Amino acid sequence: MARPRTFDETAVVAAARDRFWSSGYAGTGMSDLMDATGLSKASLYTIFGNKHALYMRAFADYCSGTLDAIEAELDVPDDEAAGRLCRLIERLADSPSGSGGEQPPPTACFLAKAPAELAAQDPEVAHAARQTYGRFEEILVRGVAAAQRAGAVPDSHDARSMARHVLVALRGIEALTSAGVEHTVVADAAASLIETVFRDAAPRNR
Repeated sequence: MARPRTFDETAVVAAARDRFWSSGYAGTGMSDLMDATGLSKASLYTIFGNKHALYMRAFADYCSGTLDAIEAELDVPDDEAAGRLCRLIERLADSPSGSGGEQPPPTACFLAKAPAELAAQDPEVAHAARQTYGRFEEILVRGVAAAQRAGAVPDSHDARSMARHVLVALRGIEALTSAGVEHTVVADAAASLIETVFRDAAPRNR
């Protein structure tokens, strides 16, 4: 009879995620993962297959968890959509890591860091990142469309184009934050984004 597992797999994946996040894929060895998770090399290989499989699991869990939280944050009545979008932009601009994680390492968002390190040579990472950004875009499209229905954003603006504008700007803001640019610069960029997207409607709905 197989011995029952005596560990929390979610906690193990989270610990591995934080180590990969802070040190990168190349900078994280199996000994580092053993230290982070408290599991032996044999256990890690038995449960997850190999280092790359554990990395992909950690990356997937991070991406889905982050977007689940953002989707829930924007799941509001139409008349609250513009205000929530504005607060989302401000929150992500204020975060030292962009998004996700209860106590993330002081580095770029894992969603930004993983593709930057691996996408050029790892099709699985590139595909996962594209899928995640695609879902993020759809969440933002729904939020902008809700704000349009409430009259906070002109109907003449294409909801998808505006969502893409927000998505690209948020990734740029995150890059500035990760590079250590002063918060006043990042906050100004976020305020400009809000003004550009929502015009005079944004202050009224916040």
